[in-house]
Amino acid sequence: MKIIIVGCGKVGTTLAEQLNREQHDITLIDSDSDALQSVSDSIDVMCVTGNGAIYQVQMDAGIKDADLLIATTNSDELNMLCCLIAKKAGNCHTIARIRNPEYSAEINYIREELNLSLAINPELAAAREIARLLRFPNAIKIELCKGQD
Repeated sequence: MKIIIVGCGKVGTTLAEQLNREQHDITLIDSDSDALQSVSDSIDVMCVTGNGAIYQVQMDAGIKDADLLIATTNSDELNMLCCLIAKKAGNCHTIARIRNPEYSAEINYIREELNLSLAINPELAAAREIARLLRFPNAIKIELCKGQD
């Protein structure tokens, strides 16, 4: 699968490492050329320096042939714009990291109007998973036992 990741921070880098291990074709976009160089020194990815919300930068990254674009920058608005451009330019699936709680009440509207495949708030997802585990205390015991092997 050809995947473009916008944002070379912790989330983008971790995703790139994991997806690379799964033998996906990864392209990273970031405006910080030093961060891109650091990642490309450790894993086999293509890197494009620039703003991921710029049409030409996405074209240089190969958006026309991409199956998926994942926007993981620190800016929710930039992530949404990256996905909107990718959808129009390449008609691929898109995932946006949207962390601001103000968007939570409107997340379904945002997903539909921007035609996002997925909008994820990592902190909210983690909180929901913790709450789910707390409802089933035996599941926590099982996980702890597994971790002791």
